[in-house]
Amino acid sequence: MAAEHNLDIGAIQGTGLAGRVTRNDVLAHLEAAPAQPAAAQPAATQPAAAAPVPAALPPAASTPAAPPVAAPGAPHVEAWEGDRVEPWSRIRKLTADHMIMSRRVSAHVNTIFEVDYTRIAQLRSARKRDYAERGVNLTYLAFIAKAVADNLRKHPVLNASVAGESTIFRRDINLGIAVALDWGLIVPVIRRADELALLGVARAINDLGERARTRKLNPDEVQRGTFTITNPGVFGSVIGTPIINQPQVAILCVGTIEKQPAVITVDGTDTLAIRTRGLLSLAFDHRIVDGSDADRFMADVKATLESFSDSAV
Repeated sequence: MAAEHNLDIGAIQGTGLAGRVTRNDVLAHLEAAPAQPAAAQPAATQPAAAAPVPAALPPAASTPAAPPVAAPGAPHVEAWEGDRVEPWSRIRKLTADHMIMSRRVSAHVNTIFEVDYTRIAQLRSARKRDYAERGVNLTYLAFIAKAVADNLRKHPVLNASVAGESTIFRRDINLGIAVALDWGLIVPVIRRADELALLGVARAINDLGERARTRKLNPDEVQRGTFTITNPGVFGSVIGTPIINQPQVAILCVGTIEKQPAVITVDGTDTLAIRTRGLLSLAFDHRIVDGSDADRFMADVKATLESFSDSAV
């Protein structure tokens, strides 16, 4: 199809696995292409006498538009003797372009909350074996994803997209879970995550992560996400400030979770105790998400995690 219509595949945004261009992408590109104007005819066919140019133009039209400001180019970098030059893979190029586009489009703001995971650690320790017998690894990420999905319904502006000067509030809550791979980054999606119990969320995270690593995901399993979670904490990162995954308006970053000394109040008396703690950061698009909206959402996620119900495990 691309050859038939003389299209450059590299200029088409791919929605398939790892950014592959699919048949539907080509069709959408063709449908979106502007029709050739009737006036664009060969010069020989134009009438010899053209209509006279008006002597005066309306004020708005008589003022020339300011020329576009060129974005600063990337610096020229040379390889030195002994260096190894490795051309980018397609997924690396797509990731780079997507990240630059997101920083250019969205007004990125970050808010960071500390969460006491001691309650989650106790529940996880008590139920980990039961989940393992069902073939599911019960991780902290499963609890976090469940808390996020449950609270997105109460905070719909975090589960939205920007379309021009309008906001699209998504009906479905589709959680993207970023998976770091040797060959790049991919974000498989848990569809309608708010309708799943903790077991279902944990199973979906295990399944999608494993199939992402073995390149067995279906193209539709990396599409239509409405909110993304990334988890650099598994590598020891205290916290990060990630870039929003367009066209979404927010992304949650999970920092490392570890035991820490903390001051707690017991029977009105402050005492030193060992608590399991970690940081969560939310990057959000300030075009439609106000700081108060983001902080209320994060406060609810924190409260859900710190008082997670026994019956939900």
